[in-house]
Amino acid sequence: MHRYFFQKRLVFLAFLFTPCLFMACILDPPLSKSTAPNEFQYNHWLLESFYIYPQEIQSPSEYQFDLDNLYGQLSDPYTRYIPPANKESTETQINTSYVAGDIGLEILLNTASQHPLFIYRVYPQSPAEKAGIQRYSSITKINGMDLSGENAYSIYQTELATNKTVTLHVSSDSLEQIYILDKKTFLTPTVFIDTIHNIPFISITGFKPHTIDHQEGSLGELKDILKRNQKAPLQVLDLRNNLGGHLNQCIAMADLFVDKGVLSSFKSHSRSNIGAPTTHSEVYHAKKGDIAESQDFLILVNRYTASCAEIFVAALAENRNFLVIGEATYGKAVGQNTWKTKENGLAIITGMEFLTPNNTNYNRIGIQPNIPCSPVSYQCIYDLYPKLLTKNTKLDSLQNPKSFSSLKNQNFIPFGGAIKYIKSSEAHHD
Repeated sequence: MHRYFFQKRLVFLAFLFTPCLFMACILDPPLSKSTAPNEFQYNHWLLESFYIYPQEIQSPSEYQFDLDNLYGQLSDPYTRYIPPANKESTETQINTSYVAGDIGLEILLNTASQHPLFIYRVYPQSPAEKAGIQRYSSITKINGMDLSGENAYSIYQTELATNKTVTLHVSSDSLEQIYILDKKTFLTPTVFIDTIHNIPFISITGFKPHTIDHQEGSLGELKDILKRNQKAPLQVLDLRNNLGGHLNQCIAMADLFVDKGVLSSFKSHSRSNIGAPTTHSEVYHAKKGDIAESQDFLILVNRYTASCAEIFVAALAENRNFLVIGEATYGKAVGQNTWKTKENGLAIITGMEFLTPNNTNYNRIGIQPNIPCSPVSYQCIYDLYPKLLTKNTKLDSLQNPKSFSSLKNQNFIPFGGAIKYIKSSEAHHD
């Protein structure tokens, strides 16, 4: 357990960094006992100590000793306080790929069809998979309600959200079957492989330590897929809509492709043993001997490729020269530490600034694609793929040096990403 001391004479903690966790070291014994801090005081102290912009933190009285005021006045949109009532659900969202109360279908809309709800994926170990529902089928009815036309998806979502048991009519090759499904909570995969028009697409949807792979999470899923797909001459890593996840996961997953060099680096903010603001630098290096170090890949990204996904993309693009195709990524080059607070809430505090292996700062800029393509879809790859398989094609001739202007959705804020989780940070006063 990490223990932190509040004193009249400010004596702070030095941190010994490991790849995934902070370990606290008490540098000096406390001089005297004082009253234990309350929830507001503890959060105020955390922000003064670890927040990326400590100059923003004012005296406690300026916030009227109110937590909402304390966090609400910060400029950083990722730093937030999670009250105790929401702690468990937030931790589940950050750390796992659990889906609560679902049937396990990933739906795409096929607007050209009378019944547009197209089953793109059936998650393993889900109610749908156990019932035998087939991928690439269409849902025609839910609970007796017809699912045709432009309202089909909203009807489906409403019925799914308001009923514990649903009855689906599913059509495949003109054969319709009826399935009665009870919603369950289950772990989903975060890495998928699809072969479309003979092109292998490996989709990475997140970087989670606890997924359907109970031992290694997303890292284990990716390892398994790479082992089973080593003979393809060229594959695609699809990072579209990947909002990030755990730092140790995305670093370890990037290392599977890189045999040497820097994968990423960051600066973190804390205080010295005499209470002065200080920074600590950390560099992650690749280790030789992983499965995909000699294979070739393309990388597909869009404006919602964010945070840990950007760390992953930069590591592969700058170390292996993999072509990045699509549009500029989101541009989130900061990371969060997650602290358990005195009253069992969570303080999620932005305290890390990341650079690419080439020491490029991409915060609020994004990683620019080598080959711009919009809209970002599989078609971007189909148009390029035959040229890349031709030995006489020079990759330089395919790259567009012209800067690609990113079409940002300024109201969109990815939840978390590039997170280092602090298991415990209970404050004590001796």
